[in-house]
Amino acid sequence: MRRKHESPDSVFSEPHLQKPVQRQDASPLDSVWMEPLQSTEDAARGRQLYRDWLLEQQSKQNPLKTWSRTFYLSLLAGPLAILTALFTQHPGAGILLLVVAGPVIEEIGKILLPLMVMEKNPAKFDSRIQLIVCAVTGGLAFASIENLLYLHVYIQDVTPGLIHWRWTVCVFLHTGCSFIAGLGLAKSWKESVSKSQPPQFETALPLIITAVVIHGSYNFLALFLNSVFE
Repeated sequence: MRRKHESPDSVFSEPHLQKPVQRQDASPLDSVWMEPLQSTEDAARGRQLYRDWLLEQQSKQNPLKTWSRTFYLSLLAGPLAILTALFTQHPGAGILLLVVAGPVIEEIGKILLPLMVMEKNPAKFDSRIQLIVCAVTGGLAFASIENLLYLHVYIQDVTPGLIHWRWTVCVFLHTGCSFIAGLGLAKSWKESVSKSQPPQFETALPLIITAVVIHGSYNFLALFLNSVFE
């Protein structure tokens, strides 16, 4: 008995049922072989998939592309720093916000863009310096915006000494902490490309925590000295 042809309006004639849909830049992280709790053979296959994908992505890059992207991310660090500053910098904030939550939010916010790009596709960078440049630029942008807010909005009767302090010590603090956190990103990126594996946030975490602790310690000392000499 001859089988009837499917109607053109049949659900079986849908394009996505005729052939598999493949994304050109789909990461192997989306593959079932990269799921946790896989067998040893499946895990090995997942690593090979990621290695092949990463090599393919790296072949599409060149120094002009990666440095242009670095410059672009550095420019975007400013607007992101503005949002971070508005949410964390205001007079009368509690000690937990200033010493604990604030430094965590700020240090993550200053490196958030390069972190997101690196985790999605490490091949978007071809040098550790590029990640550090993005991080330091974010810190410098944040420090500048914070100074403008404090000196022109939050604080009345600004003294020359305060202006000098904020444009020297505070700028050095923010850019220095961002540099330390950027070293963590660079370390995670280097490990990823050298071992052809997805970037591990845990690799960057100790240096990011170091930046947070330094920042929080400065804030605590500033609060303490302000209460003493007030």
